Amino acid sequence: MKVAIGIDIGGTNTKFVLASEDGKVLGSRKTPTPSVSSANKEKIEGMLVENLKDFLADDSTAALIASEGGGNIAGIGIGIAGLIDRENGRVIQSPNISAVSNIPVRGIFEKEFSLPVALENDANIYAYGEKWVGAGKDFDNFVVLTLGTGLGGGLIYKGKLYEGPLEIGHMTIVPSGRYCPCGSYGCLESYASGRAITDRAVSSLEKGAESLLSQCCEGNFYKITPEVIYETALEGDSLSREVFREAGHFLGIGIANLINMLGPEAVIIGGGLVGAWDMFIDELEKEVSRRAFKALSANVKILKSALAKDAGSIGAAGLLFSRISPAGKSD
Repeated sequence: MKVAIGIDIGGTNTKFVLASEDGKVLGSRKTPTPSVSSANKEKIEGMLVENLKDFLADDSTAALIASEGGGNIAGIGIGIAGLIDRENGRVIQSPNISAVSNIPVRGIFEKEFSLPVALENDANIYAYGEKWVGAGKDFDNFVVLTLGTGLGGGLIYKGKLYEGPLEIGHMTIVPSGRYCPCGSYGCLESYASGRAITDRAVSSLEKGAESLLSQCCEGNFYKITPEVIYETALEGDSLSREVFREAGHFLGIGIANLINMLGPEAVIIGGGLVGAWDMFIDELEKEVSRRAFKALSANVKILKSALAKDAGSIGAAGLLFSRISPAGKSD
């Protein structure tokens, strides 16, 4: 049986999987995404390659590859947050990982590993993974939102991956609103993402809001993470709960827009923040009900990802298999 390597390069972490042709994860690993200035292109290229070499050199990974026939690695699938030049295999722009912008990722990995490489937007590979072996298996038309450091979007239409930008996180929700790293203002990502949740909490603390968060991280609330905010929300902290409710509110507005434009059968939500589902889903569903056409939204399923932490890297491996199959791009 052939296996493929799937890599999901996010704003905070990079996730690797070794996956079989039927979508089974044989091995996985997570490592911090290299964080260097955009001026150090060679450095980040080397770090991306070295991270994969470390994964392949791990004893457990090497043993799995050997057990599956040794040289049967079909190729490498890679997902990166940002705009993708599919023809030339490079990242055009990545707001949350600026150092990878204009890097010819596909060529670098093909040269280093002598394997076929498929490069795609990270939310698109997430959507592909959900269609392949996840919560989207039974739907032909659905949207995926990935809530991580930023907010990504992918679309499966008529059973196939839509290979466009679909930068859902950068639709304008609040005119003249918060600044976004993409260079615009009022983007959905600036109100509903890991970074947005952290920024909102820190801003409130700077203004003197009372919260358990002020006691976290040894009193340095600039070190607060979404995970810390979630933990204090579970303890009943009002600011932490309000931050998640606000994120749900804006997500609901964005999803209502998507339903009105695309009429999907389902909206699947995944990414690192999906663990806080219970903190934002009520507000999200309330806004969808208020704002989307009832005729379009009545039967739309709003679902949690079935693949949890590995959806993107699984999807990257699956997309690689589809790109090298005799039939070409898969359903």
